[in-house]
Amino acid sequence: MIRDYKSIERESERRGPFITLTTKLLAAVQGSALCIDSTPCDASGSTAVLWHTECNSSVTGSARKGDLLAMMTSWPSAAQAGTLESPTLAVAKHIMAMARRTELISASSGTQCLGTDLAAASALPQAQVSNGSKFVQTLKRSREETQCDDPGCQSKRPRLEEELEDPIGSSLLKLASLARGCLASTGRLWVTGLVIDGCKVATAYFDRHLVACAAPFHFDEEPSKLALVVYAMSMCNRSAAGFDPHLRPWPSHTTESITAAMERELERPVDDVVGSFFEFTSAIDEIQDSGSVSSPTHCFRVIGWIRKPNELIGRSTMVYKVQRVFEDKTLSKEDFVLKLSWPPESRTSEIKVLKELKKKLPLRLHAHLPNVEFATTFTAEQLSLPWLKLGLELSPENHEARVLRVLASSYYDKLWEAGSIEVFKQVWLDCVECHHEAWKRGSVLHGDLSDSNIMISQRGGDPKGLLNDWDMASFVEAIADKISSAHNHNRTGTLPFMALDIIYPTTRTVHPKEHWYRHDLESFFYILVWASIHYNLQEKTRDKEVHPSLVPWTSGDAETHALAKNSFLRPGDDRAMLAFDDIKPGFEEVLEDWIEPLLELIKASRESYGLALQSKTPSDRFDYSTCGGVLTFETFMDAIKQTPRVWDDE
Repeated sequence: MIRDYKSIERESERRGPFITLTTKLLAAVQGSALCIDSTPCDASGSTAVLWHTECNSSVTGSARKGDLLAMMTSWPSAAQAGTLESPTLAVAKHIMAMARRTELISASSGTQCLGTDLAAASALPQAQVSNGSKFVQTLKRSREETQCDDPGCQSKRPRLEEELEDPIGSSLLKLASLARGCLASTGRLWVTGLVIDGCKVATAYFDRHLVACAAPFHFDEEPSKLALVVYAMSMCNRSAAGFDPHLRPWPSHTTESITAAMERELERPVDDVVGSFFEFTSAIDEIQDSGSVSSPTHCFRVIGWIRKPNELIGRSTMVYKVQRVFEDKTLSKEDFVLKLSWPPESRTSEIKVLKELKKKLPLRLHAHLPNVEFATTFTAEQLSLPWLKLGLELSPENHEARVLRVLASSYYDKLWEAGSIEVFKQVWLDCVECHHEAWKRGSVLHGDLSDSNIMISQRGGDPKGLLNDWDMASFVEAIADKISSAHNHNRTGTLPFMALDIIYPTTRTVHPKEHWYRHDLESFFYILVWASIHYNLQEKTRDKEVHPSLVPWTSGDAETHALAKNSFLRPGDDRAMLAFDDIKPGFEEVLEDWIEPLLELIKASRESYGLALQSKTPSDRFDYSTCGGVLTFETFMDAIKQTPRVWDDE
């Protein structure tokens, strides 16, 4: 059979024979004396190989140019029961990619997998695991929270091309794209897979920390190794496959009689996150909001997706719309948001920031901060991530520890759902003032302003602005400590709304490189501009397509992005006015009263900043944090003719 398999020249035609080969090999292993137990092939823990229909154009084995030649395995009991007519990555037990020698990775038609994943995958933290007792690591520190590092990301292209010369290496990038989809499609901690190049096979492991690859073997020379891999894949249960144990098909405290069918549901992953339940027990390191009621189990029913992550390694924030499930089995009438993310362990948690702000800010401002219902943190050790047992030689130079943070908070409306220009203006202004008070009194800088975290709270009747997502915030005294640290090269922010200095910082050393308060003021301005061109307030919608004039603002290439915003802010350049030719109805007064005055203010600040840089004025003679006093909260509010409110409690 191996001889027949090897005689097939085209990789795309080897998928069917490979499945047949491994299926027969598995049956032989399970029927031999070498088998650990006598579990039959169709047991709930065994595996069925299925075509991956999301990335391949056909499930019949035929392939077009551009196919990823990808396969997945899943639970055969589900397919046999007819519950999975078209299995998706949400229920993939393992993933596999066949190497293609004649055509390397391309983003051609015939595949829905994103070509942008390939460049990102080339910079993944990787670990190569040898066959010997000692592991060899080639780990690289992962990028922090942005899509692309400052210009250096362009320099990685030659190395990527070199890696693609090796079919195993190129297929590993294909597999990484599938892994990203697996981790983003359901509650999952890790996923494993195979890269197949003829008779050469390599196993790979993916999670939010790193990628680990074992040294390849040739199954025509060592068929026992393929037998071991296939058997291990067959007997891998839900937990060992990396599915989050906190995600369940039904709540543990259900009042229904637990049937055998319900028990079997716990043996495999949920078909769809929506309609399923996340359950968390109180943890030692949990920090709850003071207004929450303590409960031994916190249960949430998922009613919708809000955000899926695009990256494989990194923060990878997942956000769900949920309802609370109370101990009396009833569902909350109020909707909540459940956020799961993988920030660096060294970064201050969002709940800690919010608790500190609520200690220091007047009670009146608490209405403009998110209401947290539940929060907890899990370390790699608590989650028993498999790479902990690989003996990898990790250090601060080659690895950054991450934790899984879970936070549940009240659900709020989006800024584009304001319904009227009056509500929009009030909400935006509320957040500008709340942000300033958080910085001035709470010594906290938000650092990641976008139109998605300026939200509308309807609590108390009148709509109020609510500043959300403080997970990238920093305590002011800690910012200076990071100036010379290894983290300083990382940018934080959401691309269209990032300040020019953050996108493309100066190489001059006359002032420290840090995220200042004025950078967030600049972000508030960009949010106004973005909203005026994309928001349909009456319909409570936001345009899906980015306006052509602002497309460069979404570029992950630092130079392209910086040039676009620099032109927008340059005195005498009329590109800003061209962008406002298509301003949305209702924003005419905002353009005249707020956007245009703020544009002139920020232009003036850029001019002042540029002159100081050009003359190399030392920081003890020029305040670079305010562009010489040009861009401050006071000048910002004065430009829009708004008097700051007094927030002190009466």
